[in-house]
Amino acid sequence: MAIILLAIMIQFIVSVNGVIVAQSAANEYAKVYSVTENHDQATSAAQEVLNSTGSYLSGSISGPNQINKEFSTTVNAQIKLIFLPDEILGHGVPTINFSTKANSRVIE
Repeated sequence: MAIILLAIMIQFIVSVNGVIVAQSAANEYAKVYSVTENHDQATSAAQEVLNSTGSYLSGSISGPNQINKEFSTTVNAQIKLIFLPDEILGHGVPTINFSTKANSRVIE
């Protein structure tokens, strides 16, 4: 029973960390894009933040959705459940899907 509780607590901590890292990736995209106005540089910086977690967090970055100098970016992320086998009944590892958004403006 204690092992199951420990596994659930660790998965919860990993999931919370994944959400924080995904928001950090969105913020990093916004920070880089606001200065450079370069989508590729901003995406690269945000992807580097997402990749810092290892294999349990993956995602895609979309943006900028720009209106005048204001823009927003969205990170669509997937957190893999780390304590489940790689394949369950012929399906892949279940994931928790979520998205996070950052809004900013271009600096001139």
